[in-house]
Amino acid sequence: MVLASALCFGSYGIWSRMLGKDFGIFYEGWVRSLLILIVLLPIALLTKNLKPIKKADIPWFSVTMLFTVFTQVPLYIAYNHLALGTTNLIFYSVFLITSYLFGWVFMREKMTIIKIISLVLALVGLATTFGLSLGVFSVGAMALAAFSGLASGGEVATSKKSSQNYSSIQIATYSWIFILLTHLPLSLLTHEVQIVPTFNLEWVAMIGYSVTGLAGFWLVIEGFKHIDASVGGLIGLMEIIFAIIFGVIFFHDRVILSTIIGGVLIISAAMVPDLYALMQGDKKDMAPVSLS
Repeated sequence: MVLASALCFGSYGIWSRMLGKDFGIFYEGWVRSLLILIVLLPIALLTKNLKPIKKADIPWFSVTMLFTVFTQVPLYIAYNHLALGTTNLIFYSVFLITSYLFGWVFMREKMTIIKIISLVLALVGLATTFGLSLGVFSVGAMALAAFSGLASGGEVATSKKSSQNYSSIQIATYSWIFILLTHLPLSLLTHEVQIVPTFNLEWVAMIGYSVTGLAGFWLVIEGFKHIDASVGGLIGLMEIIFAIIFGVIFFHDRVILSTIIGGVLIISAAMVPDLYALMQGDKKDMAPVSLS
């Protein structure tokens, strides 16, 4: 299940590229959120997973939702201007760094030696990927991939304040509601073309994007129920490998030096805590998973 979820998340770049330039950056966001909510909202209601947000929880819940609305558009643009592997490497490294730093500063999580080693490896991997990719890709596109990682890392880290009282389904449902409520007005205000649904390759990609997002979320949640979180975290790293493979196969992306060196460092950074936990026999909390 976790491997299948990694396959789903790793395919995001494919769907983004297939959507092409006809779909506006905000239009793509609100349509996809609507398609996901058509499935997710009834499930949340039927399973009674929607509870009123307590007054004391509103501040942190609002911060999580604020991060959420910035996760979609930057990554969508990055996928269309960078190699899929490079996009995922930059995104994942910043996601990892942000998760650690936010957990340390705002959640008062302890920065262990293992976390520090992981953080340093992620920083060096990010610097390497950025530095060696400057002559190949635009700085703006790489910055957007990093910004999406920052937003997703903040989203996941701050959601820990709410996940103790509210289910993952509820947090995910609210996340997509907020994306819909922000991206729809922005799409209209920027005069994006509101494309009528039709049966063509672009709309197949839109449905594929939505289905893999839902499937990936469900698979990773269910999968982690049956295996140690450390094992699941290691398997989940295949998302990066899948993205690189998909880029090469479907779009002839070149695996440049920065992809290899940065990839090794960033994947190593993500592996260190999980490998250490396995060696120590620790039962780690569930590895970070992006809500959207």
